[in-house]
Amino acid sequence: MKATVRARANIALIKYWGKADVALNVPAVGSLSITLDSLWSETEVEFDTGLSSDMFSLNGQVRRERNGRVTECLNLLRSHAGVESFAKVLSRNNFPTSAGLASSASGFFGPHRAAAHALDLDLTPRDLSIIARQGSGSAARSIFGGFVEMHAGSMADGSDSFAEPLLDAEAWPLEVVIAITERGEKAVSSRQVWSNRRRVRRITRIG
Repeated sequence: MKATVRARANIALIKYWGKADVALNVPAVGSLSITLDSLWSETEVEFDTGLSSDMFSLNGQVRRERNGRVTECLNLLRSHAGVESFAKVLSRNNFPTSAGLASSASGFFGPHRAAAHALDLDLTPRDLSIIARQGSGSAARSIFGGFVEMHAGSMADGSDSFAEPLLDAEAWPLEVVIAITERGEKAVSSRQVWSNRRRVRRITRIG
């Protein structure tokens, strides 16, 4: 069972300011983004009964430190499909990774979409967005092109926290210019930065 997909990155115009529920990866507030057609991650997922664990490779290098999050993504889809086979996940980005260009959006949506295809799952865009959100909040928005709205939701199980298209790319044609000044990975992940800023915001409100 194997599938290859290409997922686009997206940039938030309105950010979601951390998590309301860390376990379910539910955003604190809604967000708005634009999908970037020229920045993508190409991901191949192959389920193999001969594997003893999941394996994740990014840009030709095995990334064991990311295996946990990738396995969490795959577990959600394995449970839907009723399979237990481990998978080999090969991904590559055509832009710098973990450098502030939303590689986690395309990087985590890619395995979700590829695994869903490989397992022949019949998921709606909303279903796939909800599942992808649990791997990366921004990945939930990469399912659509153009302008995308992410709903924070209010249900305890996160079932109403998903993305949906707001406007297509032609509704407001923008030319996005990206200047790459560094290709190295950030010292602090976006997930940690937004978690810290949300704590600061809470302190400010109380004080």
